[in-house]
Amino acid sequence: MKTAITKIVISFLFALFISACASLSLDTQATNYEVLISKLVSKSSKKIEKTITAKDILLVSDFVNLEKLENRSKLGFILSNMLKNELSSKYNITIKEVELAKHFKIGSQGFKILSRRSQEIDNNIGSSEYVLVGTYSITPKQLILFIKLVDIYNGNILTSSTIRTKTTNEIIQLESTNKKRRIIYNPLVL
Repeated sequence: MKTAITKIVISFLFALFISACASLSLDTQATNYEVLISKLVSKSSKKIEKTITAKDILLVSDFVNLEKLENRSKLGFILSNMLKNELSSKYNITIKEVELAKHFKIGSQGFKILSRRSQEIDNNIGSSEYVLVGTYSITPKQLILFIKLVDIYNGNILTSSTIRTKTTNEIIQLESTNKKRRIIYNPLVL
């Protein structure tokens, strides 16, 4: 009788151990950012193709965390570079980089240029009509990515798309700007 109970307890503990290892391995898997960005751009591709021509210059901002609206993490830089690579491989357009916090503002009243005259921002930006803004939010369970194609002159959002993936240790580490503290920010709703 004791042997049967011992075998059951050992089997239960072994199953619990295997289950814990399986869930741990999911948490440490690498995130395929290239696939995420490709799917994100594909969701908006029809509108981008209809709006942007080969003669246009598309400004692409760094991906910023919606909580802070600034890019100080490796995650934001990786996402931005993946987005620029995806756009340049998919469309025959000129792409220029801009810093969101330096040139533009997103707030409770929408998207704004930080100058009344576009030439004051930057001569390169002044000839552009459109900006593709990338933002993200990290919740305890998900990384949520957003892109918005915005008309610079009237602030209208011409298209937007979003995609989600499971939050992993890799995402948290890339987002962390302070290696001693790993913080997951709550999403900010605009």
